[in-house]
Amino acid sequence: MNTTIAGYYVDELAHWMRLIGFYNREITEFGHKLAEVIQRNTIPHIAEKVEAQQSSLDKVSEKFGTLYTLIEKQHAVLKKDHALIDNSLIDEDTNERQNELRQQMEQAEKLYLEVKYGCYHFLSETLKKQK
Repeated sequence: MNTTIAGYYVDELAHWMRLIGFYNREITEFGHKLAEVIQRNTIPHIAEKVEAQQSSLDKVSEKFGTLYTLIEKQHAVLKKDHALIDNSLIDEDTNERQNELRQQMEQAEKLYLEVKYGCYHFLSETLKKQK
């Protein structure tokens, strides 16, 4: 079976949407863990440090939210009456938007990984200090 360009793009978009959902669930979990650190409140000035971590998580979450909306718009462009559009209807703008989304997704994932591992490091160091 031949895969159309629209079919390939839609599969790619759906994959990104699943990833964003997964990342958002992880961000929520980090938020809960950071809240637990605040509740223990055994380290001076910990609230400011937790707030900085939470702010980083919020920024990447916002970036994912914006990206998700753009992905949904591209997804709608690739379908007509709930069916994939024909290759002949894929114009340069559609290709360009897909490439831009791909780049934005890659950048957002890189940023998220930095924030995620920064948060892991912060939590592990904070827990060591609370012993």
